[in-house]
Amino acid sequence: MNQNGVVILNMEESVNKVVQNEQPRVSTDDDEIVCLDASFFMNDNYQLTEFTFGSQHIQLFCLHSASTDFDLTGQLVWPGAMLLNDYLSKNLDMFQGCTVIELGSGVGITGILCRKFCNKVVLTDHNEEVLKIINKNIELHSCPEDVSPTSHGLVAEKLEWGNTDQVHEILQKHPGGFDFVLGADIYILIMYLIPLLSYFRTKHKCLKI
Repeated sequence: MNQNGVVILNMEESVNKVVQNEQPRVSTDDDEIVCLDASFFMNDNYQLTEFTFGSQHIQLFCLHSASTDFDLTGQLVWPGAMLLNDYLSKNLDMFQGCTVIELGSGVGITGILCRKFCNKVVLTDHNEEVLKIINKNIELHSCPEDVSPTSHGLVAEKLEWGNTDQVHEILQKHPGGFDFVLGADIYILIMYLIPLLSYFRTKHKCLKI
């Protein structure tokens, strides 16, 4: 302190004192980092649920709620799919005998409805867990005499938008292309959509809700 009562601090000395007196930091439970395995986000407790669209009734396995944190939104039925199925049930003649590929099929509610009046339906998704429930629902709707998952015109394929190898694999199995490309509650960049429509050589139009 000088004669005027002002405290004068020597910064170097002050820093040294702080460093010398600093106590080691004790780790607490709040500091622990918890790493969650991917299985933490997965729920495969599917419930058999019945849906009605006009005169059409279908049953399938799905979740009634799901986490959106691990790209598993396809495990449940979203409102857009309900709206699209309602439209399909009122316009059966438009799709009678046609071939359809669905993007982002989720549990497969739209594709399974289409199979009631379409000639061939290909359901697609990029998530392996979602593809498992799609195939489970396909088996649920297969006829007892069917000997393969494709014998009744309903099949699931893996498709990640922008993956041309997967697109070509689908086209090798279905070289005639498709009459309709369907999609409900999906987000797809136009840079991926235009090539998909070109690859699949749709004869009519793309329906999306």
